[in-house]
Amino acid sequence: MLVRIHHDGDDVLIAWKPDGFIPGCRGFALLRRRNGIEEVVSTWVGFADDQAAAGERRASTNWPIQKYQWTDYMTNPGDRVAYRVLPMVGADKANLRPDPDSASDWTDEITLTHEASSNIEAVFNRGVVAAQWVSRRLGVTGHELQNTKLETVIGTPGDPLRDYLAGPLGTRLFALLDAAARDGREVYAALYELDDPQLTAALARLGDHAHVVLANGSVKKKGDDQNAEARDELRGQIELHDRMCSPRALGHNKFLVVCDQDATPRWVWTGSQNWTMTGLCTQANNSLLIEDPDLAEHYRQQWTLLEDAGDATPETLRAHNSEPSDRPVGAARMRLWFTPTHEHVDLEDARPIITGAQTAILFLMFNPGPKDSLLNTILDTARAGRRGERLYIRGVLNQDPSTTANPVHLFDQENTEKADFDVVLPAAIDAPTTFFQEELEKLDRAFAMVHSKVIVVDPFGSNPVVLTGSHNLGPKASGTNDENLLVIRNTPGLADAYATNIMSVYNQYRWRFRRHLQPAAKRWKGLADSDSWQSWHLKPDSPQLREINFWVE
Repeated sequence: MLVRIHHDGDDVLIAWKPDGFIPGCRGFALLRRRNGIEEVVSTWVGFADDQAAAGERRASTNWPIQKYQWTDYMTNPGDRVAYRVLPMVGADKANLRPDPDSASDWTDEITLTHEASSNIEAVFNRGVVAAQWVSRRLGVTGHELQNTKLETVIGTPGDPLRDYLAGPLGTRLFALLDAAARDGREVYAALYELDDPQLTAALARLGDHAHVVLANGSVKKKGDDQNAEARDELRGQIELHDRMCSPRALGHNKFLVVCDQDATPRWVWTGSQNWTMTGLCTQANNSLLIEDPDLAEHYRQQWTLLEDAGDATPETLRAHNSEPSDRPVGAARMRLWFTPTHEHVDLEDARPIITGAQTAILFLMFNPGPKDSLLNTILDTARAGRRGERLYIRGVLNQDPSTTANPVHLFDQENTEKADFDVVLPAAIDAPTTFFQEELEKLDRAFAMVHSKVIVVDPFGSNPVVLTGSHNLGPKASGTNDENLLVIRNTPGLADAYATNIMSVYNQYRWRFRRHLQPAAKRWKGLADSDSWQSWHLKPDSPQLREINFWVE
């Protein structure tokens, strides 16, 4: 049996492929060796007619896994892990035993680190709240009570659930800011939104070493300010510059430049995460921390251009942004775009990367808009197909960006005729089942569930590419808003980390989304007490078997 593991520094995706159909197999047990200690991974769902207590978990030797990949959310940064997959066979669920002849060997041990490439750290939060562990840790049932409790949790610095939701992303950002304050380093930030009390306090502790260009969020009326409370709190404590450009445009950056002891730019923090409670805790987000003086200086120069621009977008800024910056960071090759640009040159530069995909396109997006976006390019690429191997395409969108005038056709059959294409939207379990309790899809006041903006092309190929930043990957982001977009090549570790994170979000929503489309009588009820479940996955020349091959071979 072939087994391959992928990780994003926090979660681990384990994928496996047996030699063929295993008679009597009711699923697979997963063994984990963590920091030298062997343990059986537990699962949350049993056989269809099992009786289970609320939130019950059983070892995968009793409730085996009836699929060929599993995301292990129970690992932590710094863990050393290896895995082994055991088929569980028997005449029925009451007589299961491992089949050592078909079992895998232990994988090589890996250490879960966020340093995905030399001088590049990729960090992610755990902000998917449509999850059983969130519902159970809130300790209340019903939408209104869950919503109220979660609002309190994310607004309370130090709350254990808040810290867990913010995940490695929150841990790394606060450590970065605390170290800068301790060492008296100069920090330059361009921020779209700011309402998190812990982040606001971290900026205040920097005092006059903090230099912030703060936009006014997304408002409908000129002069309105979503960041008024944080702005008033920080005024006079730090060097604060207003960029009140909304509703004309969004000052949508969320980047941070940290200088060394000589006040020379050295580190860049960028990505999708807004400096808000929801950005940290209740939306899927990603950030990068890159140590490179040249790249940091380029972001620092952009900060000065934004400071000088005030509330406007002068032609000089747009012209400057319409030329990319190319630079190596270790072995990586990076292209940096700032926006707004002329003629959507950043998008036009990115489209050939997508259309040139050889094996796969994976993505998370918020709302790129209904037309002329990189999502449209992905759909066009799926429909065109490519000679030979079919493209493997998986993604999650926060919402369907269609409008009446411009439908996007996310779920048309045409998308799957020449590519193995599947996209899902966020969804939650809306009514209790045997194994699950009702979940909260999002906070009532929140617009976003998936807020990452990332595309990974050919993550396991010879030329993997990652596109990420604040950029929503559509024409408004390109031609109107303040944004930054990094195109990163030659970083297989980074591509693997982002691919793992995308799949952790996709797998979280995949079943929940499909469940909402099915009649209640046909919804999945639990594991099958037979070996026939394998046939669907292992059917020759099927999308299911090609998916197994993609992650394993």
